[in-house]
Amino acid sequence: MKFAQVLTAVLLIHQTAMACVGCREPGAFGPNEPQTIVAGMAFSWSVLTMLVLVIVALCGLGFYIAKTCARVDRENGTR
Repeated sequence: MKFAQVLTAVLLIHQTAMACVGCREPGAFGPNEPQTIVAGMAFSWSVLTMLVLVIVALCGLGFYIAKTCARVDRENGTR
């Protein structure tokens, strides 16, 4: 088992990550950045926005489940 973990770690360490110019050097050229960098920065903000929406949806679902469980407990007299 330990051999498999070490082998996996060695194989993953040797992999190189490739990135476009927008991801490699955001903000390096000031306000006159090439179009690819501006597009990369916009992509980053869209990912963050989508993550916030997912987190809000999960929090709302958790709140609803907790509220429903509390109501069912009150109705059944288990608390």
